[in-house]
Amino acid sequence: MNAVEDIRKTANDLISWMKDQAAGKCEIGESAESNMDCLHLETPYAKANVTVYYLEFTICELRVMDRKDENVFYLHFELNDIDHAKSLYSEMLECLLKQKQDNDIHVLLCCTCGLTTSFFTMKLNESAAAMGIKMDFEAVPYDRLYETAASKDIVLLAPQIGYQLKNAKKILTDKAVFAIPAAVFSSYDVLGLINFVRDNVNQPEEEKTAQSEERLSMNEKGGSVLLVSVINMERRTQLAYRVYNGHEILMEKQIVKETYAASDILDVIATVLTLDPEIETVGVVSPGSFIDGKLTYEKANIINFDIRNEIEQRFKRKTVVLNDTDAMALGYSMRERNGAETAFYFLPSGEYAGNIGMSENGMIFGNAGHMGGSQLEGITDIMTFPKNPYALAKTPEGNVILAARYIAGLITFTGCAHVAYYAKMIPDTESLMKELETIIRREYIPEIVKVASIRDYLYDGAMYYIENRKDQ
Repeated sequence: MNAVEDIRKTANDLISWMKDQAAGKCEIGESAESNMDCLHLETPYAKANVTVYYLEFTICELRVMDRKDENVFYLHFELNDIDHAKSLYSEMLECLLKQKQDNDIHVLLCCTCGLTTSFFTMKLNESAAAMGIKMDFEAVPYDRLYETAASKDIVLLAPQIGYQLKNAKKILTDKAVFAIPAAVFSSYDVLGLINFVRDNVNQPEEEKTAQSEERLSMNEKGGSVLLVSVINMERRTQLAYRVYNGHEILMEKQIVKETYAASDILDVIATVLTLDPEIETVGVVSPGSFIDGKLTYEKANIINFDIRNEIEQRFKRKTVVLNDTDAMALGYSMRERNGAETAFYFLPSGEYAGNIGMSENGMIFGNAGHMGGSQLEGITDIMTFPKNPYALAKTPEGNVILAARYIAGLITFTGCAHVAYYAKMIPDTESLMKELETIIRREYIPEIVKVASIRDYLYDGAMYYIENRKDQ
């Protein structure tokens, strides 16, 4: 048996093992071409593909797509460790089976405290079951709206919080969000609300900023920089990467997972370098703190991991590492302010502290990464909040309070002349300014600008840093 046949046998044995793991849990199919084998898995609620490409190196691609054909899991890696491949497949299979849902349409009802909508919800579920209508309804108080909405198809606000509709639409941009008609709500008109859901659940979604992942191309060659970035999403982690030749983007992909580990970054690098061995430099941008190339990101259980040395020793490439918010600050300063002084505040949805980066004249203030990651959480206990910061993180109003206090501290201690921020849960800057004015006199508040997206700033800042960093 020659080497090619041996590799294919190993891959086929792996696929057979994968089929055994999925047996009885979903429908299973297979297909093959001269340079690839594919395992197809499907449930009534989602589908998945395992594709093994036989190239100069063997590449395995794992993908799960939901009912809307959107990726909920996507990963590719070089197939050189069978135990590692099995663990990633198990994660993929778990993700596929988690997509199982008992009903076709999931509806979230929200009011001030949840009590009013709870009775209505009980009647709606009883009636839907009796009529054989595939809908399920859940009621939550307003302070749980945003953490619960992620798994729902449509969000309905009770009339008493109808004034929150504008903000909810701005924040839940990928959801159908409506106010329940007062006549329907006041009379507990079950059939009227069911028909209202039917009429509105499939309203067109707003255009998403992140593009769906396309099938991995196996013939994209050339380039000198691979930049891998870890981006926090509401429910999942996205590993996005670009291959640059100078400032030309040769390849751009996004990998979606529910969990994040340092090995995921190494898998991306190994796969891309297999496809493009001409890459000279690797850049890694991640949440967390970097000190001397070592990454600490407690939320992913990464503690003092010497990622720069690991990449340089394993892949023999110059490696540059950078905190994500530092990259955003640098990118924003260079792109929007010609290098002028900029402070950048990033508050991911559901978090109570956020991250800060600062840049001026193409430089990051301080030792890169020290102000990023979870460092702001350490000062939470000595700050004054009107209520528990964990509770504040759940609502737009709470996010305004959190951001105002951290930005006020930033202004006080640094005297920065310009603050840019990204916080999906804060619908507009006006509310943030009003809260800031309760802490700092208006004449001392610098220009504050909300940005709509962080991706380009992150990439621009990271590339500028890679091109100008001389000590790594």
